[in-house]
Amino acid sequence: MEPILETETCGIEAYESASDWQNTVLLSFTGIGHAMGGLDVQTPEFFGAGRGFDNVIFISDLARSWGNALDFDEIVAALRPFVAGRKIFAIGNSMGGFLGVVMSNLLEIDTVVAFVPQFSVSARVLWSEHRWRNHRVHIKEFKIPSLADQFNAKTQYYLFSSNSWPDRKHWKRFPAQPNIENIVLKDGAHNLAAGLKKSGQLSGLIEACFTGQFSIGWMNDTLGVGARKI
Repeated sequence: MEPILETETCGIEAYESASDWQNTVLLSFTGIGHAMGGLDVQTPEFFGAGRGFDNVIFISDLARSWGNALDFDEIVAALRPFVAGRKIFAIGNSMGGFLGVVMSNLLEIDTVVAFVPQFSVSARVLWSEHRWRNHRVHIKEFKIPSLADQFNAKTQYYLFSSNSWPDRKHWKRFPAQPNIENIVLKDGAHNLAAGLKKSGQLSGLIEACFTGQFSIGWMNDTLGVGARKI
């Protein structure tokens, strides 16, 4: 792993150094992490999803700010040698999915795959969302209050959410656009990606999205998950 950027709020590392032979790059955005021994630990995610790419870059919002504490100009400048002239894809879970959508406005990203992304964690936007209040109290300014205006018309977006009430508040707010596949699975909760991985279905689903083979019919026929498009 090669460190690309290390600041108080952001950590970026690449699986390999940038090289002229690399044509495809996957940006993997880390979620808020999981409590381990009393500490919230963020680790690179979706290693398996990067097998079909020439390089994988792991991006962590260390402040757990949903991008509000990040210097995106600095991030784009650090990424430029690794992504310039290459086909870019992005993936993320929860906060990582949120950040993948945001980054699609800063780089020419072909496809974003996001599992249970939030529409917003701002109390002014979703006052009834309390799950991340321990993190959002540290957000001094909501520069990105929601994903309402963060979806462009060129990137292909695949958003996968559970039908649980807490997640429903978010996927109901995502805009309807031809390039947005807003998919809800009848089972599962906010640990949707982990559940799909445990059942052996995650890799095939991600591959179908990145290769353009995904459809709601394919998903239900192949994975049998009872999904519907919003």
